[in-house]
Amino acid sequence: MIRKVTFLIGLIFSVGFSLAQEQSITISGKVTDAETGEVLPYATVGLVGLPIGTITNAQGEFDFHIPTTYIAETFKITMIGYEGYRAPVTRVENQKIFMLKRSTTVLKEVVVSDSLTAGEILRIALNRIPVNYPMEPFEMDGFYRDVKKVGDKYVSLLEAAITIYDKDYEAPRDYTKLRERVAIKEIRKSYDYDVAYAKYFEQYNLLEDLLLDNNVKYRSFNSEPQFYNMLNRKMVYGIDNRQLYLVYLDEPGYDLSVYIEPETYGILRIEFSWGNGADPIFTYRKNRKLMNNVMHLDKLVEFELHNGKLFLKYLRTNYKNQWVNTQLGTDEQTTELFQELLINNVNDKDPEWVRTAQKMKHYGLQYQHGAYNKVFWDNYNVIKETPLDKEIVNDLEEHMSLEKQFEEN
Repeated sequence: MIRKVTFLIGLIFSVGFSLAQEQSITISGKVTDAETGEVLPYATVGLVGLPIGTITNAQGEFDFHIPTTYIAETFKITMIGYEGYRAPVTRVENQKIFMLKRSTTVLKEVVVSDSLTAGEILRIALNRIPVNYPMEPFEMDGFYRDVKKVGDKYVSLLEAAITIYDKDYEAPRDYTKLRERVAIKEIRKSYDYDVAYAKYFEQYNLLEDLLLDNNVKYRSFNSEPQFYNMLNRKMVYGIDNRQLYLVYLDEPGYDLSVYIEPETYGILRIEFSWGNGADPIFTYRKNRKLMNNVMHLDKLVEFELHNGKLFLKYLRTNYKNQWVNTQLGTDEQTTELFQELLINNVNDKDPEWVRTAQKMKHYGLQYQHGAYNKVFWDNYNVIKETPLDKEIVNDLEEHMSLEKQFEEN
């Protein structure tokens, strides 16, 4: 996954400082591998020493809105396996291509830890969650997106700006109950077209489901001893040539990669893929007529260090499901749900409790919104549209533009 070779990264910016109501400036860019021309998706974009930022999209693109009070700060881009890029915000305006060289130093095993197996490393990391993650109340601002597909047609898009209040990373008593308190600031969404099965997406709060997919917070790792005995380990490059443990499992229909910091045993990143697409991995929901078999799951969970603690930075899942008629025993339809959450700001100094009146409801987010606020969205750090993939846009804009749908819906 991460090769021991020298890379050059080109950051091809179309950077313009545009004053947004005289309150923020915007840096827009594209992160690519200069040697291969490949884009670098999901790289972290932010300011050195400050907990605000965004990430690149699947095409390596980003728009980063920075409050003008931070104009004297240092801009950064980081990604596991690469040296980070850093430069004063005021100097980025004049830069077009930024070349970053990957170290050619051969990775060496950490001798002190050579006796530890992969399973032991992961167990230590899990036991050290209360040390490495916040154990005092904190507040996070975030951007949430979900896209739903029924058969071969994309049927809806929903995006939300949210605030999350969290008490700590103690192990939860109930692993199926959300501990975070979430307040919704703004929502924008497309129309849900009149497509069969679309209504089944709307019965639940999908954001709650996504937050429960944080394996570290909810301790949702396999507890069987056999699982830990099957794990493998190796050393890989982290950010700025720092070495990381990569604990991994590569089995047919099951791939797991966990990136762990050797000194603190903090879990920085989890990549997970489960299911061969032909056999169900579990049944998600069932009613009198329909059973929802999950056929494949992809997940990415990433954390970022702030004030000595690791905070959630990005969470993404993609569920592919097969709906079965329980009365006839026949397959009826396939659906797909793509979700992602970007944390674009962290407040661990004076977090504000989300009052019950502010707290989002347990039913679908599409019913919990007011009028579309375009000015707000123009200045909020989101995951830049890809531009949402042409296939998705073509499906969603069957009747009118997304912008028009946001305004009217």
